[in-house]
Amino acid sequence: MTGKLIKYEMRSSIKLMAVIWAALIAASLLFSLSIHVLGDMFFDDGEQKLNVLVGIVELVTGLMYAAVFAVLVVTTLVIVVMRFYRGLLGDEGYLMHTLPVKPWQLITSKGVVAAGVVLVSMIVAFLSILALAGANGFKVVPEMFRSVGAFLDKDPWYILFFVEGVILILLSLLKSIYQIYASLAIGQLANKHRVLLALGAYIGLNLVITILSAIVMVAAENLGISQWLNTVISGGADNVFRAGQIGAGILFLLTAVQLVGFHVITERILSLKLNLQ
Repeated sequence: MTGKLIKYEMRSSIKLMAVIWAALIAASLLFSLSIHVLGDMFFDDGEQKLNVLVGIVELVTGLMYAAVFAVLVVTTLVIVVMRFYRGLLGDEGYLMHTLPVKPWQLITSKGVVAAGVVLVSMIVAFLSILALAGANGFKVVPEMFRSVGAFLDKDPWYILFFVEGVILILLSLLKSIYQIYASLAIGQLANKHRVLLALGAYIGLNLVITILSAIVMVAAENLGISQWLNTVISGGADNVFRAGQIGAGILFLLTAVQLVGFHVITERILSLKLNLQ
């Protein structure tokens, strides 16, 4: 049933985002063409009118690209927030919570699709920036892969760093989305000023995480863990690799704990304290 929920959520979310993704790529290509083609072909110091025309085209396409990029950022954030708020805490919540599924399945479907939307938006934004550099911009990607391949040829075990990096990025993205969900769930406990309470909850959760992180760092320092890690790092290449794995494991654990914590907060509130209006 969770898979069906994800498919439904994906269809609902991607309808609008697909248009914006395509519009951003198109706007970036138009802006790039106006700079690298029109500018190089028709810009002539002796033809003032033509220069002005080319400048206007570059300005218009540049403003168009900036506007679509801003729309992408705003719409992605709105999709993350409003699909959860309206779907589970607003009017649509009356229907969604009558489905024969548990709250954690509803939350998971929203979170997975929201993470996918954010990830694709980031990739599209990156590709649009590459397009602005013209043909040379897309040469960066194969060069990057060749550099990574040359690095892995020296020691194939370092591929673990890349795999762990991807996993940490995905976990961090999910954690950030679930923090928003937990804040919205706390905010819906109020009968009035829900958005204000949700904003305060988000700030409060960040404050709690900061305090707990500081406590963990102080405890690690007092227990000698920090000094031990410094000793390991300075002990040679093998120890550096081992220290990197330890560091990745610690980051993975901290991110996973936060992710689970935010999920539990959201699930418990939706299960026990749901306040639809």
